[in-house]
Amino acid sequence: MYSLLVVDDEQYAVEGVMEAIDWKSIGIMAVYGAYSSEEAKNIIRQHDIQVIVCDIEMAEESGLDFLKWMRTEGYFAKLIFLTAHARFDYAKESITLGATEYLMKPVDHDILKDTVAAALKAWQEDEKRESQVQEYEKICAKLSQGELKKLLDSYQDQPELIPEQLQDGLIYRVKEYISQNLEGDLNRETIAGQVFLNAAYLSRLFHKETGEKLSDYILRLRMERAKDLLTSTSEKVTSIAQRLGYNNDSYFIKTFRGMVGVTPYEYRKQTHNSRKKEVTL
Repeated sequence: MYSLLVVDDEQYAVEGVMEAIDWKSIGIMAVYGAYSSEEAKNIIRQHDIQVIVCDIEMAEESGLDFLKWMRTEGYFAKLIFLTAHARFDYAKESITLGATEYLMKPVDHDILKDTVAAALKAWQEDEKRESQVQEYEKICAKLSQGELKKLLDSYQDQPELIPEQLQDGLIYRVKEYISQNLEGDLNRETIAGQVFLNAAYLSRLFHKETGEKLSDYILRLRMERAKDLLTSTSEKVTSIAQRLGYNNDSYFIKTFRGMVGVTPYEYRKQTHNSRKKEVTL
């Protein structure tokens, strides 16, 4: 069952949208109304909402701030903004935050109905894709190396033809391999070999799917692991560097400082002093 939430600090506006349109005709079976962002937040916490129609200008908290809260809290309903003022800054920020549409008040009911229908369709497509990605991730995680190689053999000459959902699963497997082998020799050829892809193609695919370079991802995880080891053990910095694949201590220290802002020695001291203060308090 699909649900719609209407948010506006003017009661007549909420009731007008809720009651004047035949929402069931486009698959919306439940319609909720809220007269403030706080009311809207409570409804979202209690109900599964797919589409939201929200006024931008509200007395207590703006629709833009409400959308920021939604994204921070992990709610990804499609949101359609309504506004009585044609302001470029509103339109620009709403797009940046991922709003589905930006409509002017008073809005034609047929246009609003069609816009909500399109937003619901987009939500359904996102849901389907997410389900497919999760399924492929499970499949790729469970396949043996032999089974995975057999699955990918037909794409060896044209890896760009690998289905997108399968690509997502391969990236999941690559991340798992990296996480399990941070304390060792990690290079893109070795990693690519785990998923039977050309190293150059894997680098391009990883960047396309994650927005992060493969080398940067490995570096970031290694520095996080270094921070954990510096905090939770008394192991020497030299030993930690070697565990993480750095044979040159100076290079490890320089890299750590570039990423964290302080040297490993300073980081350990700061963390130790911070914990000491907490115990004292």
